[in-house]
Amino acid sequence: MSFFLKIIFFIFIVSNSFANQITNKIVYINMDVLIKESMAGISLNRQISNFNKKLKENVQILEDEIKSEDENINSKKNILNDEELKNKISILNKKIAKYQNTVKQNQEELNQKKNEGTNIILKNLKPILYEYSKKNSISMILQKQNVIIGRKELDITKDIIKILNEKIKKIDIN
Repeated sequence: MSFFLKIIFFIFIVSNSFANQITNKIVYINMDVLIKESMAGISLNRQISNFNKKLKENVQILEDEIKSEDENINSKKNILNDEELKNKISILNKKIAKYQNTVKQNQEELNQKKNEGTNIILKNLKPILYEYSKKNSISMILQKQNVIIGRKELDITKDIIKILNEKIKKIDIN
């Protein structure tokens, strides 16, 4: 009977030790925080914000022109004959379609810039994560969004932000 207890005890210790080894080698990183708080991420977000502001200003100009023309048509509705009214409405509809197309193109361009900037950060981040995992004997790095429960000390986000800030201060997407 004591032999059986020794085997169970040995299995328990070995499995517990193995479980500790695995959990120590799996960490996670919060990519959203990294993008928001790293110098490169702050640089990217600032450029995206400025780019979006310019796009909105251009769209606002078109929107104001459309409103003005619509008010002009409404004020002359009773004066214009049917053909002139239809012609002005047709021109207005073309401007509205152009406006909608411009808004769609601007959104696509903004998304493209965001993706481009994020890809630059990720390209620089991969070798950092590789070296960090090698240096710290880490088997796996997960994204925080894929972790249901994890101890706070397994979060390497702050460490990686420090290293990334040393390697890349800003990025340019213009």
